[in-house]
Amino acid sequence: MPSDTLAVLDAIPAEHVPAAIMRLSARMLAPAQATDDLLSVDEAATLLKASKRWVYTHADELGVVRLSSRKIVFPRRTVLTRVARRGRRS
Repeated sequence: MPSDTLAVLDAIPAEHVPAAIMRLSARMLAPAQATDDLLSVDEAATLLKASKRWVYTHADELGVVRLSSRKIVFPRRTVLTRVARRGRRS
């Protein structure tokens, strides 16, 4: 890693460090997935550290894929994007 990249990281204001860590963490997780696999409601809730009810309420925002009238799943990449956005607000 070039030293100027580390200098850029050092220049991040302290109040933005938690958001930067969340964004970089989500970015590290994304390449580990060869495909944009689909998550169940339980898996999405676990990844988001949210309740299943919250996931159902925000299903459209999370990119819901409706497999039937009773079965929904979520693209992992969309859920990870939500994780990164949540970190920016802290």
